[in-house]
Amino acid sequence: NLRCFESPMNVEEGGAAPAPKPEARGDRKLNLQSVSMNSFAQNPPYILKLSTNYRPGASQAMVASASSDKTVKLHALDVQGGKMSYLSELKGHMKPITSLGFVPEQPKLLFTSSLDGTLAFWDTTTGKAATTVNAPNKPALHSADCASKIAAAGTETDVFLWDLRSGKGLSHLPEYHTEDVTALKFHPNSDAALFSAGGDGFINQYDLKQTDEDEILEAAINTEQPVTSFGFFGHKSEYMYAFSTMEEMSLYDVETAMPVVKFPDVRERLSKAARTGINYLVDCHYNPKNNRLFLCSGTTSGGFLVTHVSKNNLQPMVALYDHAAHTDVIRDFLWLDDIEAIITAGEDSKICIWGPAKPKEDAAMNFKAVSQGKAVTKSMSRKSPYDSSSRRAARREKSSGADYKSRK
Repeated sequence: NLRCFESPMNVEEGGAAPAPKPEARGDRKLNLQSVSMNSFAQNPPYILKLSTNYRPGASQAMVASASSDKTVKLHALDVQGGKMSYLSELKGHMKPITSLGFVPEQPKLLFTSSLDGTLAFWDTTTGKAATTVNAPNKPALHSADCASKIAAAGTETDVFLWDLRSGKGLSHLPEYHTEDVTALKFHPNSDAALFSAGGDGFINQYDLKQTDEDEILEAAINTEQPVTSFGFFGHKSEYMYAFSTMEEMSLYDVETAMPVVKFPDVRERLSKAARTGINYLVDCHYNPKNNRLFLCSGTTSGGFLVTHVSKNNLQPMVALYDHAAHTDVIRDFLWLDDIEAIITAGEDSKICIWGPAKPKEDAAMNFKAVSQGKAVTKSMSRKSPYDSSSRRAARREKSSGADYKSRK
């Protein structure tokens, strides 16, 4: 059932919507509601990541932002007012932060991973680290994620697991990647299903119920490009999207580990449809109510484009731009479905809230003015993901095909 890939949902056209005009109904627009500066320094740090403990229907929530200066700032979100206020700053990491998130079912507990080798858990009520863990020999942590009772972190080639209650190490998954583990995610429907992505181009699925090291690898998808991030979508989270270092996007069926569709020229297609130069992909957002997947991308001048993803088409729906908003690359966003709001953050150290508010007279600008730059093509040389001398390669070779390894 590929309902996610059918015609677009009814998304209101934004104040700076690109041509061609989206097929939308209603007259509400997403306009700039507020701008918060993360720093007023002469050369403010980039905002790299956002996370929130917001739950649908709540009037208040907390937003955390991780910056390039190795700190995390906490903000109080006034949901109805569309504003944020600064709360506190979390300090402790000695090297860049690589992951940020609130622990499921514990809205006051925040986790961060860092290249300093530390996975820290912060009590947001006190602003102090409640506990920290690290892998043996304290290797750099390139990614992390938490389920309700388990924490996972990725190093250069390995994945480590800890018990959230005791802080004790649970398991070590060695050499399932040949390059940095760039992203980790627990499946939304199972704490025992862990997925890791790496610079070697593989997305691995692990069955954490297995105790035999040779049986724990459930599936491995070879995307053929270094993976920067991935996520799940579909009513049962039965699909997966993945981004590469070449700014390409692919969609996969989680059950079969088979590709559904690949978009190797996604920036070119978006640039043509939106009539402006789209320079990078930010992330995707899945709306469970409407069962639709949206791709968010941007320009180097602070433009932000929301595109509906269907199986055979990419349709721009909403473009966000305001002269008072972003002026640089947008690194992350939060999408609050029930109140139709989007929170964006980026390299200009700004956090902007966009929502269906009454527009200011000078707020709307043509999206084409955001950037006239051409899409930037990144290149990266990398070693082969296959290494016949390693245990990892032997495991894959045992049950993999040329392009993907199907579920056992």
